[in-house]
Formats: sequence, C-alpha cells, structure tokens
Amino acid sequence: MKILLINPPYIQFSGIKNSGGHAIPLNLAYLAGYLRKYLDCGIKVMDAETHEMDYSDIRRGIVDYQPDIVGISTPTPVFNHVAAIAKIIKNINPGIFVIAGGPHPSAFPEEAINTGFIDFAVRGEGELTFYELAAMIAGGCDDYGRIKGIAYKKNDKVILTGERELIEDIDSIPFPARDLFNLDSYYQAPTKKVSNFKSTSILTSRGCPYDCMHCISKLIWRRRVRYRGVKTVVDEIEECVKKYGIREFNFYDDTFTLNKKRVIDICRTITERKLDIAWICFGRINIIDKEMLEEMKKAGCRKISFGLESGSQKILDIMRKNTTVDMGRKAVKAASDAGLSVHASFMLGNIGETHETIRQTIDYAKELDLDNATFFLTTPFPGTDLYTEALKSGCLAGNLSWEDFAPLTKSNPILVQNNITQDELIAWQKRAFKEFYLRPKYLLRKLRSIHSLDDIRMMIEGLGVFFRLQKK
Repeated sequence: MKILLINPPYIQFSGIKNSGGHAIPLNLAYLAGYLRKYLDCGIKVMDAETHEMDYSDIRRGIVDYQPDIVGISTPTPVFNHVAAIAKIIKNINPGIFVIAGGPHPSAFPEEAINTGFIDFAVRGEGELTFYELAAMIAGGCDDYGRIKGIAYKKNDKVILTGERELIEDIDSIPFPARDLFNLDSYYQAPTKKVSNFKSTSILTSRGCPYDCMHCISKLIWRRRVRYRGVKTVVDEIEECVKKYGIREFNFYDDTFTLNKKRVIDICRTITERKLDIAWICFGRINIIDKEMLEEMKKAGCRKISFGLESGSQKILDIMRKNTTVDMGRKAVKAASDAGLSVHASFMLGNIGETHETIRQTIDYAKELDLDNATFFLTTPFPGTDLYTEALKSGCLAGNLSWEDFAPLTKSNPILVQNNITQDELIAWQKRAFKEFYLRPKYLLRKLRSIHSLDDIRMMIEGLGVFFRLQKK
C-alpha cells in the first residue's frame, strides 16, 4: 500500500506571500511517523503550500507516485482547494481513496463528503483514526461503521460514526517524520524568528484547558491537556540537533507555560544536556513567573509570544479570555526583565468592538515593551463559539468563500458589525501597524538591538511583511 499525504496550497491563491513563514506541517509529519510505525506501507508527503505547487504540479506528483490512499490536511481557508485536489485525484483514478482531516472536516464533515470526491472525513485527532481506516482499506474490508471518528457516504447518506477517544499516552506517537521533508525549506515568520539557525516547530503537549470564544483548539482537543514526557521532548530536540542540524525551535503548544514544574524540568534537562539551541514559545499571561522565565532563558528561550488580543477589558471579557489588561502589562514586564524579547498578537474587530476599543488596543500595544506585534482582523473559524455567535447575530459578511478565512489574506474582513465598516477595519489594521512600527522610540530601540548581520537580515524580513500588509 502506498499513502500520499498532502499539505494543500492557498497562499499563492489567496494569501499574502512570505508573511507568516513556512512551518513544517507537524500534523502530517506526526501522521506519517505513526503510519509507518504501525502499518506496512510506503509513505510520501507533498507539501504543496511550502513549495508553491499549483494544481498541475499536484496532478503530476499524484500520477508519478500512484498512491492507493491520499490524505489531505484541511484547515478552513484551503477547503475549496482540497475539494479541487480531490476531484483531480478521482479523475486520475477513481479507485484512489481520498481522506480529508483537520479542523474543517471536523466542523463540517457532511460538507466534505458531499463534495462527491472525498471518501472519508476524519474528525478530531487523526493518527489512530487514519491508521484504522488505512488498515481496513488495505485488508479489503468495507465495514467502515466500526471506525470511530469518521464520516463517509453509504447508500447516498452521510454516516457519522461515534466520537473518537483521544490518545491517552501521546508518548506512544513516534516523533514527527522530519526525514520525509526538505527541512531547508522551512523558516519562521519574522515576528517569531529568534536566530539564523535552521528551525523547526515542535509540540510538547496537546490541548488547552481554557475556553476562549475564538479558539479552534477545543474542536480537536476538547479542552483536555495531554503532556509528553520531559525525556521524550528533550530526546526529540536532541535528535533534531544531531540528526538534522536544527538549533532553532518554535514550541507550538497552545500554551507551553501551562505547567510550571514541567516547564522548569524541560528547561533544566536541556541545560544539563548542554544543547545549544534558541527557541520561542507561546505563553499565557496569567501563568508565568520570574523563576520560570529565568529557567527558560538559561535553556535558550529568546522570545515569548503572548496572545494579548485587546487593550479593552470589555472585549477581553466578551472573548472569555480570562485575563485582564493589567495582567498583560505585568507579564510583558516580567519577560523583559528576564531578558526575553516579547511578541504579542492582537485582534481587531471582535464582537462588541468599537472605534474606541480599537483605539485602546493600539495604545496598549504601543505602551508595552514589545519587540514586535501582529494585528489580525478577527476571524470566526468554523467550529468555534465565535463562528456560531457571528452567524446568530448576523455579523458575517456576505458572499464569503472559505479562502477569506485565512489569517493574513487580501480579502475583506469577514466579521463586520453595524458600527464599523469593512473599509474602516482595514484602515484601523493599517494604522495599528504604522503607529506601532514607525514610532521613533521603537525604531531607535530596534537600531540599538543590531549586533550582527543576522540582526539586520531579520529586521529587513520584518519590514518586508509590514510593507506587504500596507499594500493589502
């Protein structure tokens, strides 16, 4: 059996190129590692997004490989492209099984199956479900109703099987199959880049216990947190250093700093093994402290990223963020005092937003001691409570396509309220970037931070993103 896994393209169709870097698709790397450990199969990954492949390139790759099964990663912005790729696959060979997994099929499994070209939708966590499905196909059995966590069509009716249980021991999942990728093709976004080393993303846990209105995480992980063992995590880091020459890491956990003892144990193990690495992680402002930040710094952490989201307490409360504006001030100061750079992301156009609350957010970002900041227009992804509320309140713009849901896109805003127009939201976003990055105080600070050619290179990359966004 031959299995092809595809990371579909969307930036060249609808995104802003080079704005968000190119992170290795960890979901496919994990899936590939799991399948080749537990199933007798050949496996290949086609990263059409990173390598800017169009439909003809994808078709040629499928014809050349002649897979029995094709699995396609399907976040919402790429759904239409996934449907088009599935059609191409069926035109090449109707006998190839097409499986779509990820957030969009988890939220809308019927839509995936009703394209007529996708045979199965995998809902939720994918490794065990995909394995059981591939094993059943390999064995020539079609009793698909026994497999939990899928959708498929039988007698012209879409069947949803029972909910798939989460994998309890995530240490049983092999390391991501990085050997199947051209690792030189991947790099961090300018706001997340912390060195000139070869980089990769890494996960130390799955899930988040919080209930933010806009977050897609709980659609897959159900607000449960499962941790990998400290030794397993550091073993993977060490493998990346010694086998692949990777020394920069982006810890992709929803909230890496969730468990203080575990964070400190990971950091001390990195230090004890004398691993010379640089890394960034996502932190949450209500669960960090001085001791944790100092241990992170010793272990190679150079930057922490906070989802501050808004400078308005009213908006934070509507979002169910469970934080305060003042917590953000204290967290940024604590990280800066520990010698870490700080990135923050903000969302403009949330439900309840006004011109005044957006002004508060921009002023808040400028007030803080941030190394850089990103200002997103709020996107209500399917499967989130924000999407449900936007539908209920009539705040979704008309004539939308799924491509419009890309975080950094050339499309107009999709969450629009009566008191702020689409054009006004776009103007506010541009103003936020201009006011934050073109301040004399900020520019002087960045100039003082230049100590090498690498620093100059990273600054130029960041400015490139800024100017591309201004042309939106």
